[in-house]
Amino acid sequence: MAKRMPKVKGLDQTLTVLKEGYEFIPNRTKELNTNVFEMRVLGGKKAVVISGKEAAELFYDNDKTERSGTLPKRLVKTLFGKGAIHTTTGDKHKNRKTLFMSLMTDNNLEYLRKLTRNYWFEDTARLQAMDQTNVYLESTLVLLKVGFRFADVPFDTPERMEQYAKDMNAMVDSFGSIGTAYSGYKRALNARDRVEDYLEKQIIATRKGKLFPEEGSGLYEFSHWKDMNGKQMDSRLAAVDLMNTIRPLVAINRFISFGVLAMHEYPGERARVAQNDNSYAYKFAQEVRRYYPFVPFLPGKAKKNITFDGYKIEKDTMLILDIFGTLHSESLWQNAEQFYPERFENWDGSPFDLIPQGGGDYWTNHRCAGEWMTVIIMEESMKYFAQEIQYDVPAQDFTVDRTKLPGQINSGMIIENIRNNFDRRR
Repeated sequence: MAKRMPKVKGLDQTLTVLKEGYEFIPNRTKELNTNVFEMRVLGGKKAVVISGKEAAELFYDNDKTERSGTLPKRLVKTLFGKGAIHTTTGDKHKNRKTLFMSLMTDNNLEYLRKLTRNYWFEDTARLQAMDQTNVYLESTLVLLKVGFRFADVPFDTPERMEQYAKDMNAMVDSFGSIGTAYSGYKRALNARDRVEDYLEKQIIATRKGKLFPEEGSGLYEFSHWKDMNGKQMDSRLAAVDLMNTIRPLVAINRFISFGVLAMHEYPGERARVAQNDNSYAYKFAQEVRRYYPFVPFLPGKAKKNITFDGYKIEKDTMLILDIFGTLHSESLWQNAEQFYPERFENWDGSPFDLIPQGGGDYWTNHRCAGEWMTVIIMEESMKYFAQEIQYDVPAQDFTVDRTKLPGQINSGMIIENIRNNFDRRR
């Protein structure tokens, strides 16, 4: 006999979720002493919240959980785009996923590493000319350049590139308006339209033989790919999915600013990254991804009647996977609230505990195909700030407010007096 599921009192918890942000689910699992509970959200709709490694295994089991159609439509339009791969399921999803995964070759990933290293080094003169540098904002522009070059998309004018960088941020920030009355929605939608318009023009030019991107690049592959029925993607849809190979890279600006904050608050960490130990840069990057707030939770729905931890969950019930709480679970991560990169020394690489960008298998599940890219960009970015430059950190608000979605440092992480970390006289 199934147990009676714990419930959060109240007709609708949407506003409370937005008020408490990343802490909402951890607060409830602690209060109710459970890793599964029922609540009402989005106009009183029943939802079952699940947390932990076993919850992630259930959530990313394609036979038990459905992801398609579970995100609010406004968020899909602004964050992912109409018709994006994130909205697909079954064979169609697997087929489209092969296109994304085709970009993850060893040579492409090594190229991404070089691009990240080179664009940061090239940016040094610009940083030195600034009175102060907001790492969060500057990372946005650098990563946009990395993303465009990786996809072999031609750069637009400097002014438009800066606008596209702002546009990418607006798309990611639209997550914070989930469940509210159109706050920031139009701004994010206009931002997406601007970038999609530009990318679609490059795809059309490629198909007409007016532009010749390198084979194996995003622009080339998305322009020429055909689905399992031998049909070429609509140029706008191709632009949407091409955008979804670039936008996630730009969103790493949050992790980079968090990483610079961690090196400031834990000076020994900066010194260890500076020792040019690639294995430590990897561990540091993974701990930044685990420790700091990125994705708070993800929605899905039960494909059939299922049981989790002894509780019955009926078919079509909304499921909410606790991402942030799982990343801070004491049962999974010893001293979870401590920043400790060495915890990844003997990590088994489980696809269900380190899930800031989804879980499960890269090829068949909704785990982000760009996760490898995130780690590479983080490694090279952190080595740049630790090895290539020196800088001062002025007084500022270092607070990372877990009640705000999506998470970021209140000040953006300000640095100043930037200089090269080498002596030309020697």
